[in-house]
Amino acid sequence: MKRIALIFVLFILCKTAFALPVRLDTIDKRLYDHAKNTPENISQDIDKLVEYLKLPVASKRDIAKTFSYWIMQNISYDIEAFFNNNYNQDGIIGTLRDKKGVCQDYSELFKEMCDRADIPCYIISGYAKAFNYIPGTKFTKSNHAWNIILLDNDYFLMDLTWSSGYIANIDNTWRYFLKPDPAEFFADPAIFIEKHLPADPKWQLLTHPVSMNAFLRSDDHQQMFSDPSRYFNYRDSINMFEKLSTDEQELKSADDAYNFYPVMSDYAIQYYNSAVNYSNSAIDFYNTAVNSYNKAISDKDAVKPVFDYNEEGISKAINNYNTAIRLLAKIRHYSDNQIDADELLGRCNKGIEALKDLLLTLK
Repeated sequence: MKRIALIFVLFILCKTAFALPVRLDTIDKRLYDHAKNTPENISQDIDKLVEYLKLPVASKRDIAKTFSYWIMQNISYDIEAFFNNNYNQDGIIGTLRDKKGVCQDYSELFKEMCDRADIPCYIISGYAKAFNYIPGTKFTKSNHAWNIILLDNDYFLMDLTWSSGYIANIDNTWRYFLKPDPAEFFADPAIFIEKHLPADPKWQLLTHPVSMNAFLRSDDHQQMFSDPSRYFNYRDSINMFEKLSTDEQELKSADDAYNFYPVMSDYAIQYYNSAVNYSNSAIDFYNTAVNSYNKAISDKDAVKPVFDYNEEGISKAINNYNTAIRLLAKIRHYSDNQIDADELLGRCNKGIEALKDLLLTLK
């Protein structure tokens, strides 16, 4: 006879958590059924899918619900990817195509839907407690991702991965079962914090944030809040964050996360990714300058472009390389299978030399 050894809800790279009881009475049956009846021939076209799911909906809150219902019914947790570290490389296209993913995929798909419905949505990374978590055990890296949406000037927590189903170990084989449960969306921040701790504390949505020590020590939010903490205006912090450029947001998130809980692996990947972006931008400036210069000297009658390859453009490229170098200097002694700071640092230095040579040519 088959024996179920263990049942638990899955989340990204984080091990697992006990499945909460299904509360179908809290689901809007009309919207749930509409999502369930989505034509299969539009399920891989994100634009058509979003337009269909919005059809019977009057409010953005209901739109977010309908998006959630579709994801909960259609996306399975990718057990193979979880155990083999072989994750989807094709983004939402891969998630819609394969109808599976890990929690980053759930979060990215939900955000993509919300973006198309003009619902502000954020992907939040952080620390989540497994079913077998022992209070006090320290995290070595963030291990989960979820979403926050903004509706009518209020923020709401959404964990589509934990809401979508569970896996069971049956005869030593892990299997995934879809079992929608809305307990983890539009969640109360004070309750949500028991199992989810954002890497960046402003995303706790709490005026008195929970510390990592309190999170590690207890599974009860009331005990977590017994630790004194200063008042924190997370709304002002989010508003200031929104005014930053994308690159500045990434750096700000990395700094805040590291100051909150110094996990070098997360800090390093943020800075490395930012350095890659600055390096790529510098390469774009360089290529634009070279192409414009070559075109100008090959066409004697052409008016030489004023900006594309002049000193200002090259200067921006050099500044981008220098920014990348400063970021890499912070993490050059850290390495893993995703990061090779020294290699990128070498490329940035070579890029600066090439730009200096180009400046001499232009003069």
